[in-house]
Amino acid sequence: MQKSLRVLLIVLLIASGSQLAKAQGEPNYYVIIGVFARQDYALRFTDKANQHGFNAQYAIINPSRPNWYYVSVFQSTEKRKAYAFLIRLRAESEHKQAWIYTGQVGDGQPTEQQKPVVEKPVEEKPIVEKPVEKPVEIPPVTDPVVQNPVEEKPIEEKPIVKKPAGKPFIFKLQTADGQPVTGEVHVQESANATRYQAFKGNELVYIEAPKNARGNYVVVTQAPGYQPVSLILSYREPSPETGAEGEAIIPIEVSKVKRGDYIDFTNVRFFRNSAILEPAAQNELDGLVDLMKESTGYKIRVHGHCNGNQDKEGSILGSSTNFFALEPGKNKIGKFSAKELTTERAATVKAYLVSQGIAASRIDIKGEGGKIPLYPEGGTLGQYNDRIEIEITKR
Repeated sequence: MQKSLRVLLIVLLIASGSQLAKAQGEPNYYVIIGVFARQDYALRFTDKANQHGFNAQYAIINPSRPNWYYVSVFQSTEKRKAYAFLIRLRAESEHKQAWIYTGQVGDGQPTEQQKPVVEKPVEEKPIVEKPVEKPVEIPPVTDPVVQNPVEEKPIEEKPIVKKPAGKPFIFKLQTADGQPVTGEVHVQESANATRYQAFKGNELVYIEAPKNARGNYVVVTQAPGYQPVSLILSYREPSPETGAEGEAIIPIEVSKVKRGDYIDFTNVRFFRNSAILEPAAQNELDGLVDLMKESTGYKIRVHGHCNGNQDKEGSILGSSTNFFALEPGKNKIGKFSAKELTTERAATVKAYLVSQGIAASRIDIKGEGGKIPLYPEGGTLGQYNDRIEIEITKR
């Protein structure tokens, strides 16, 4: 009986160890509402969120950014649950720019179950006394000792890592309260230039000197959900604030775009001049599906937008049921007005939601054409006018 219990206990220990290993190897999905470089800012932001009923906490969860404090309000190993919470958060709170961070639980390494060490009894062997042998006298060596020359190994010189050409910069994109903003900056010779260099915000970048006689660049921010900011950058004297690598730190404060009671998407985009969704759009749309399944009183209107009001040669779904890939043999190719194209974009989103079990009667669509741009049509940011917005019409 005792032996059976010991065997059962060992089996349970091994099973629990394997479950722990599996959990530690799965990615964890965090819903983030803020990222701060200072711990006291993160603490105040966390306290404020908890006062509004959230279960907020802050921690350093990104190993590549050990000095950034992430404020999260939800965490799960199930991606779909995390995106469902994210979409609800955007729809029902002020945190319209919340996003998902994906990381590992713990160090991501499986835990190995250690086997018990079985001690074997020590066998005592009889001591056998050996006869004492007389030492053998060895005559002294008279041959001269020949020393081999010591070969000196050449010192390996480490290759010198060359820094990129130009001066180092960090474009510090942030809100008025110091919260970092994910986005990029477009650096161009003038406001009317047709070309630009794109650099990520809040990262070290190198920029070569401008070719114009003034020695200035025009810098325009591009952060989805935030109004663009334009400024003149003096290459010779860029900023009095410098970092550890001697980089010029350029602080840029950005403000959120206000469009009322809407759900803003950051990754719901379409293939160029088409009504077919890019694959990256599925996660956020799945979050919207889960929100509408949980909140059955919700009704929405899907607004489709495009850049400009001119007719466009492109493609719409046609007979295809693949919402996230181009299918030339099934997609309908033709010339569409801006109103027609944006109506088809809204219809594609509705068709996907219906395919996931949402009643068609809860979804209206509207094609806006290019009449409500977020950015100038002919500017370098005009492509971001191609978008979808979700209006909550009933809760």
